[in-house]
Amino acid sequence: MNTLLSEPFKPVLSGQHNFRDLGGILTNDGRRVRPGLLYRSGDLHSITDEDIKTLTRLGLAMIIDFRSPREYEKRPNREIPGVKELKHLSIYDAPRDLAARFVEESNEEGLKQLLIGEYERIILHYTAEYRQFLLEVAHNPNIPLVFQCSAGKDRTGLATIFLLTALGVRMEEILKDYFRTNIFAQAHAREIIGILNHDGHNGELMRPMLEVRAEYLDAAFSAIHEQYGNLENFVFRELEAEPELLRKRFLE
Repeated sequence: MNTLLSEPFKPVLSGQHNFRDLGGILTNDGRRVRPGLLYRSGDLHSITDEDIKTLTRLGLAMIIDFRSPREYEKRPNREIPGVKELKHLSIYDAPRDLAARFVEESNEEGLKQLLIGEYERIILHYTAEYRQFLLEVAHNPNIPLVFQCSAGKDRTGLATIFLLTALGVRMEEILKDYFRTNIFAQAHAREIIGILNHDGHNGELMRPMLEVRAEYLDAAFSAIHEQYGNLENFVFRELEAEPELLRKRFLE
């Protein structure tokens, strides 16, 4: 099986900065996630022909897409040879409706609060989608797989947290992966802010939408603790994760 672990903080794909292998992440019992099986990403709309060759060499067989229909219809993934299945588990991208308006209004506080509310909303309303995600990862024969949303940071970030929890990864390592997004996304954030500045807006106001932050996770974890007691209860009871099967399949 072909694998591709990026150098630290160096994008694997030139057309999608936030594509990365979860392989090598350490678990509580000293094992590691097997490289070359589980990838997380933003959308695959702008990947280059060379990127497609890279993904083909990896043997990518399945894509799980958390984007809403309006997102994947506007920015469909490019076709990747060898991919046998595309599974849509749509989580509606509510912040998009308000972000542009808040930028127009220079509403800094509104933008800061937008993703805090979004993380809580996702926990309260999209458990079925994450339950199906863990079911697919555990049972679907089409691996290696990549799971993605638009930017690969929020919906995909939460999916990664739930999956790594099921695999027995300690929180310290989970948070390292979550916040690594900010390093991979630096250049993209600068580009978006620069475009907004050029158009006469204060592009810096958009930064909260372009990063992951501790307060976003705090909102998700608060909702989880209030409804389910703790993260483990949520993952193993509400999302019905199957740790033995997942760990046998994806740990070395």
